[in-house]
Amino acid sequence: MGLPDNWTKYGENGELIPSMHRYRALGNSVALPCADYIMAGIAAALRE
Repeated sequence: MGLPDNWTKYGENGELIPSMHRYRALGNSVALPCADYIMAGIAAALRE
């Protein structure tokens, strides 16, 4: 996904987040390198 290892392991209050919730959240996300590539293409098109 482009995130560091254990990026989603702890919540904002420092509590451990259950694996099921972490997998669900990541399953509903977009890979960061993919989003970066798409946004760079849009930015290049807008600059032209």
